[in-house]
Amino acid sequence: MTQQAQQMKLASLGRLTAGIAHEIRNPLGAISHAAQLMEESPHIDVSDQQMLDIIRRHSKRVNGIVENVLSLSRRMPANADLVDLVSWLEEFRADFLQTQETTTPPSNLILKTAPGVPDARFDKSQIEQVLVNLCDNGLRYSQQQLGERKIELRVGATADGERAYVDVRDFGPGVATGTSHSIFEPFYTTDKGGTGLGLYLARELCEANQAHLSLVEDDQAGCCFRITFAHPGRMI
Repeated sequence: MTQQAQQMKLASLGRLTAGIAHEIRNPLGAISHAAQLMEESPHIDVSDQQMLDIIRRHSKRVNGIVENVLSLSRRMPANADLVDLVSWLEEFRADFLQTQETTTPPSNLILKTAPGVPDARFDKSQIEQVLVNLCDNGLRYSQQQLGERKIELRVGATADGERAYVDVRDFGPGVATGTSHSIFEPFYTTDKGGTGLGLYLARELCEANQAHLSLVEDDQAGCCFRITFAHPGRMI
């Protein structure tokens, strides 16, 4: 019965993602087209051009998310590159904080790196989606608990020194006792406004990149999720 329930969930997820992708693409195309028409105007000043740049970049990002979800439901392979993880995370941090400029209170993403972190092989777009999901969740829960939008990203190497990992730690209330085994299940959520798909899709995207997303259970405050990447010599 458990297996049948899981199959029903996955079938529902496939139909849901296809429907969402279709519904998002139409207005997204209209937004992108409108931005292109505005760029052709001779009366665009510098500040307006900057706004159009933001629209264009984030329209592209949303389209990438739609493509990732569709690829996931179709089990399409990741388009992996060998990545200098520390440099990539520094770039990710800057881009992510730019999307948070209007939040109140301001968002704070602390990046901590360790020496000797090995490269990792993954699809940048897919793992970026995972990190955005984890960071958005972490900022929200930290704000609920502390009144501050604060999270910490820590990048390091596994004990054997051959694989890289990234921790995303928030300062929220943490995962309730007895629910840690359920949080990656599709449609499971404790947030009335949530869909219960975020962590499930994040784990699926990680597995598509031969990485593993797990909950780190320790005695520190808040909640910590870890992405452990495969050996960089392993092809995807």
